[in-house]
Amino acid sequence: MTRAPFQGPVIQVKPQPNVYTVLLIVAVLFMAVTVGMVMYNLMSPVSRLDGSPGGYGLSFGELFKPLTDLIPGQ
Repeated sequence: MTRAPFQGPVIQVKPQPNVYTVLLIVAVLFMAVTVGMVMYNLMSPVSRLDGSPGGYGLSFGELFKPLTDLIPGQ
């Protein structure tokens, strides 16, 4: 019986991405774009393409305040 010659360490090949990995990446990108659009709408005084007012004009800190602090006279 003969032995095979020593060939050194075996190099592991990375597995190819499958459909679920691609779907996960697409879902994460979609969620990031959606959160960006919502934040822009909340923080911008002008959110429409024609320049008409449509945003809320809130600062970043005001997004996390209770609503009663934002309503004047209450």
